[in-house]
Amino acid sequence: MKRIVIIAMLSSLAAWCLAEAADPPIDCTVYQIQRAADYGIAVGDSVRITDVVVTALDIRPNTHGFWVQEQPGSDPLYPYYSGIAIYTQSTFPTGVQLGDIMTVKGVYAEYGPGSPDTCRALSEIDTVNPLTWEKTGSTTVPEPILLSAYDVGDTCTTCWKAEKWEGVLVTLDTLVCTSYDAAYPLTSWWCKEAHNHPPSTSADSFSVQTNKLIDPYPGRPNIGDTLVSVTGIHQYAGPALTSPAAYRIITRNAADIVYKGSGPAPNLILAYSTSNTEIVAAFDSKLDQTTAENTLNYSLGTGTLILGAVLDPVERMSVTLTTGTQVPGTWETLTVCCIKSEGGASMIAAQDQSFRAGLTPISLVQTPKSAENDSSQFANEQVTIAGIVTGDKNAYVEHFFMEQTPGGPWSGIMIYGGIPIIPAEGDSVIVAGLVSEYYNRTELLSVDYIEVVSSGNPIPGPDLVDPDQINTGSPTGESYEGVFVRCDPVFVSDTTGYEAFGQWTVSNIAAHTATVGHSASYTYDPTIGEWMNIRGPMDYYFGIRRIEPRRDADIDLVNVTGVDPGTQPKPQVFALEQNSPNPFNPVTNIFFSIPAKAKVELYVYDVSGRVVKKLVDGVPMEPGRHKATWDGRNDAGRAVSSGVYFCKLSAADKVAQMKMVVLK
Repeated sequence: MKRIVIIAMLSSLAAWCLAEAADPPIDCTVYQIQRAADYGIAVGDSVRITDVVVTALDIRPNTHGFWVQEQPGSDPLYPYYSGIAIYTQSTFPTGVQLGDIMTVKGVYAEYGPGSPDTCRALSEIDTVNPLTWEKTGSTTVPEPILLSAYDVGDTCTTCWKAEKWEGVLVTLDTLVCTSYDAAYPLTSWWCKEAHNHPPSTSADSFSVQTNKLIDPYPGRPNIGDTLVSVTGIHQYAGPALTSPAAYRIITRNAADIVYKGSGPAPNLILAYSTSNTEIVAAFDSKLDQTTAENTLNYSLGTGTLILGAVLDPVERMSVTLTTGTQVPGTWETLTVCCIKSEGGASMIAAQDQSFRAGLTPISLVQTPKSAENDSSQFANEQVTIAGIVTGDKNAYVEHFFMEQTPGGPWSGIMIYGGIPIIPAEGDSVIVAGLVSEYYNRTELLSVDYIEVVSSGNPIPGPDLVDPDQINTGSPTGESYEGVFVRCDPVFVSDTTGYEAFGQWTVSNIAAHTATVGHSASYTYDPTIGEWMNIRGPMDYYFGIRRIEPRRDADIDLVNVTGVDPGTQPKPQVFALEQNSPNPFNPVTNIFFSIPAKAKVELYVYDVSGRVVKKLVDGVPMEPGRHKATWDGRNDAGRAVSSGVYFCKLSAADKVAQMKMVVLK
């Protein structure tokens, strides 16, 4: 029986240059997509490829998808232009395996600062229209293509020789590690060939990245180490921090890096609790069992005893430590020494990793740093939490919500990204990951561990709240972030921006308002004046606090006697609507509303946070809905380049923000 996976269409929040997809799809080959201009294929076209083979999987917590390649002999020019990335938008490609033969349908996209110039952008099939993939068979993964450093290229200046290998599984042999990347020294490094494949010279070098497809990731070689070979996907990656845009070899696992000799010593790369008496220590290479299971090689900064150590028998890159009772939420440091690799190389010096010990209460994670800073006090720290799933990925696709019992303020949180195990509503789960602040929304990102303890548990809440307790700008709004709430009864008071941005407003008889989002796939179409009891987890979405109903049953229409909402004053709201059209070239309209007279700022920013255009600059404006137009030019009058921009509305003490895409 054929297995078909379909990802629901979402509003993409990544920097993708997309146009509205064509229908029906263009049947084509990967070669034709990679040479799109020669075959009349444009960015935004709906495409379908068949009989391609899966060559790599992104199995990190925040997955990007998988890679496919044409089969040998499928085209006279094979293996040139034969590989491409399939972007699944943080949805884990469950069931996809190396060697699967696939039919894939989606939208052709170019990701990167140079798009739509394919030499300075990454060619992808994207999750729009929607993306579907169908397994039609299985085979062996094509043999990697032996290249020279000259073929691989490194920067945009060499794209004329490197572009044809983008997305292709390749290998290079007899190499020397020469340096580490300045921005990411643990996961990205440079090699030169120890011999020359003509027309290579000793000056030809290339970059290797080890953390793109797997977490924990393989360890780096020592500078000067000789490698028998490096295998991986040839990939274009845009600039980040101090790293320039470059073509890189993206390794799939530790087996893609073959050392001459024993290889490097292991490095401790992560530590986290899985209970109040267990800790996992993760390393970047396979370990020698004897030294890995010697408890004398481990210690905890708080003095908590290490009682046992067991090496993972399959991957051999992680050790589960049994400990004395940890104090939940306490800052802990695990120190490791004397561990040997499977090849016998020993750690030169002690290494440590820090984290929050035990099962940290969600309320501690949600506690702000200070009265002036509502970011989590544990932002950018590794924590492990426990709770009940209140809204799962069947509803929200990219994330789920969980809450500690018995519920209430400060008890909920969003878990974002792709994970191999997808818990259901009512599951009691333990989750370890990194506390992140995404536009001031506290969430758990980069999930390293998830365990379903039990299923079918009662869901905490929903907490009955007044809209005034949870709306944007409310002094109590932060405490309900991630919490499962309900408002009843309320009526639909404003649908401005619903069609473009998927959000609408409800009000109670006291004219207190709350915003409702549409992240889940409910079918209800809001109608002014309809009364309801509404519930869902609370989200903080680009500066706006929103109730996020999980399904139609969370929007319970009711009859309220003795009150006609049509006779009630319609509350004015603070709102920034999604620009229309979007993507656009060169002009777009931006509607926004303010509830009271105020000085208004409406600025456009680029992705680095610099002001590009001041559309409204401190102008006093009356309450109500207003319109601004942006012609795609900066304050100097010059047209901006294609890419993602942010529009930020500020009035009185309220702020809202949304994303826009310029597509040329």
